[in-house]
Amino acid sequence: MNLLKKLLCFRIVFAIQVIISLVFLYMLLNFAVLPDKYLYGIVAGIIILCLLTFFLQFKSTEKSIRSIISRILAVIVSVGLIIVCIEMNRGTSFINSFSGINYETNALSVIVLKNSSYTKLEDLENKKIAMNEQEDQKNLTDALSDIRNQLKNAEYKNYIDWIHLADALYNEDVDAILVNEAYRGMLQEKHPDMDVETRVIYQVEIKNEVENIANDGAIKDGVFNILVTGIDTYGPVSTRSRSDVNMVMTVNMNTHKILMTGIPRDYYVKLASFGEYDKLTHSGIYGVNETVNTISNLLDIDIDYYYRINFSSLVNVVDVLGGIDIYSDLTFQPLHGSKMIYEGMNHFDGEMALAFSRERYAYKSGDRHRIQNQQDVMMAIINKMLTPSVLSNYKEVLENVEGTFETNMSSDDIMALIKMQLSDLEGYTMINQYLDGTGKLTYGLYSMPNSKLYTMVPNEDTITKARQQIDQIMSE
Repeated sequence: MNLLKKLLCFRIVFAIQVIISLVFLYMLLNFAVLPDKYLYGIVAGIIILCLLTFFLQFKSTEKSIRSIISRILAVIVSVGLIIVCIEMNRGTSFINSFSGINYETNALSVIVLKNSSYTKLEDLENKKIAMNEQEDQKNLTDALSDIRNQLKNAEYKNYIDWIHLADALYNEDVDAILVNEAYRGMLQEKHPDMDVETRVIYQVEIKNEVENIANDGAIKDGVFNILVTGIDTYGPVSTRSRSDVNMVMTVNMNTHKILMTGIPRDYYVKLASFGEYDKLTHSGIYGVNETVNTISNLLDIDIDYYYRINFSSLVNVVDVLGGIDIYSDLTFQPLHGSKMIYEGMNHFDGEMALAFSRERYAYKSGDRHRIQNQQDVMMAIINKMLTPSVLSNYKEVLENVEGTFETNMSSDDIMALIKMQLSDLEGYTMINQYLDGTGKLTYGLYSMPNSKLYTMVPNEDTITKARQQIDQIMSE
């Protein structure tokens, strides 16, 4: 009882309040999200609470009402600050978990025909497994080492290209194939329904470190380019895969303008690291940095950051935001959706937003219109995310989409971005532009040299105009 009284002694309680307040202020300054005008107010409030607690006790007896109130106030304030400190620490840890990304995941899958009897890796004992050893040799070697430890008598065959590898599975010349998911799109060039005609019975995940090519600190002047690149997979966004959506966002936070430059997935471009021509979507096979550098060279601009998403990302973000409102200029049944989309305004949940973003067959202009739809979805998401209610609850939003997006932007730059937007809460003027070209069948692409595939040969005038528009937004 005496110990409890000593612990409740004003001097001890007040000292604890002051220590916790100092820890809170230190963490708040390092969290670096709140604009100065709010930060000063919070600092002033903490000082006033400490002074109020002190003066309530000043010249009061131990059992006086003033003394009791001061101790109760000190305890309430201390507990409240501890809770806020815990939340700030969680917020910082969470931002660190998806920022400054410097790795990619290679998912190597053992794939069998859907109508086969194989359900697990052990079922392939004494069976034939094929692969394309011309590509991805290091990851294949690591994956094969894992598989051979479990299968003692399987037979392994090598094919020289993706078309023959896929045909071998479909013709049942082999029982299974081992493929890095990054190259699944190559197999689908001849077998477009492969996702529903096959299944994965085993997968080896290999993480590889990559260089972080972010331009740290570019956010500080409020003008920067960020590439939004979308890969054609569900699940972990770190998985190396084709880059099916590519959009350069030129942001000027000083003039509150965002220019979105859409680039067709089939654009015929020179790959930055290899000096050879291929479809832009295939650049993602060689890593997100390859996509960033290839687009940077194409437009002759610096891309400061990238933001990488996949199918799961879009669905989760839209659902967390409570849906988005999108105008459609056509009534149609999307290929990848279960509901009709009607001409006029539509309220989309995540799955419908994804179906709308992926649709191209309903439009005469095909991929050109799909790029427009993708930009409309992006604009709707940005406008919703910049509302005060979402910004003030950014941590909850981010937690609900954890694992479905990543960026090479540092945590310091992310917090600086949030701070700059919270300082004025103004909306943005959105501007769209698209690169265009002429479609043709092209033989000898870098990633599939023995196949003739559809590509879009760039219209140089649209590239020049896009570059000029980007320069204009950045210099205003």
